[in-house]
Amino acid sequence: MRVVVLGAGGFLGSRLVSRLVRDRSIGPRMLSELVLLDMRPAQHPQSAACAITQVQGDLRERRVLDELFSRPVDVIFHLAATLTLDAETDFLRGVETNVLALIDLLERCRQQSPRPMLLFASSISTFRGELPDVVGDDVFQAPTTSYGTHKVVAEHLLADYSRHGFIDGRALRLPIVVTHPGPPSGSISDQVSSMIREPLRGRTVTCQIAPDSRMVVASVDKVLDGFLRLASLSAEAVRAARIMNLPGLTVTPIDLANAVSRHLAVSAGAFVQWRPEPHVQRIIDGWPKAFTSQRALALGIEGDVTADALVDAFVANETSGA
Repeated sequence: MRVVVLGAGGFLGSRLVSRLVRDRSIGPRMLSELVLLDMRPAQHPQSAACAITQVQGDLRERRVLDELFSRPVDVIFHLAATLTLDAETDFLRGVETNVLALIDLLERCRQQSPRPMLLFASSISTFRGELPDVVGDDVFQAPTTSYGTHKVVAEHLLADYSRHGFIDGRALRLPIVVTHPGPPSGSISDQVSSMIREPLRGRTVTCQIAPDSRMVVASVDKVLDGFLRLASLSAEAVRAARIMNLPGLTVTPIDLANAVSRHLAVSAGAFVQWRPEPHVQRIIDGWPKAFTSQRALALGIEGDVTADALVDAFVANETSGA
């Protein structure tokens, strides 16, 4: 099985590559080749049992697509994107990367037989505005950021290409994913991750989000569990449920600070400076406060349970060097 990971050098992509190399399969299907695409060389374990091919470049380049599809592709994990703040400040690049490059990718998939499976990382940012207390799969999507808009467009394209039988498309809408190992990127998700990462590394952190702000998070391990579970299912199992939320855990910044405090046995005040920033707060306030999915749960895809588990997961990954 030839598997392509787009965004293989990023936070999710690099962790996914490690999992695939370790497991050597997706469900019952064994990997024969792992193709890693990123703007820079992607790190990967040296003891891989399957062939590993590096493709360096931008998904917008025809050369890159030629290399990816030089041989038939079985599974594509699409984890590459221009993120929220970047898409707001550079509108055209956001559209080119998040929408137009996806269309070119889908067209290459359409031209291939047999059809490949395409797993896509969508986002909680597709939901904004007046939302119910708990946001499920079928809540109306009304994004108020370019990034969120791009993800909604991508979901519809994925569904339509799947309807025509050109791809076997499957997508998870991700909440804020923690805990990014750094260095700090300035993204919204990384600012949340820093609440766990920095104190556990002995550094103080400035939180730009109000302490009692409710937000939805998921550990990187649960995200990977979700994608790999989704990839292992038969086409029949997902025919009526191709796009779904990843069930998330609702926490506040003070919940994360307290969980870290319990781990370190010190007061949260020893490492957190609270300085909410209006532009960051507006984004957080517009996102769902509770996020679930009956579709995902029915397929065996679950979320995290406690803030302490998020801290424990980060510590375990730091210790293992993952």
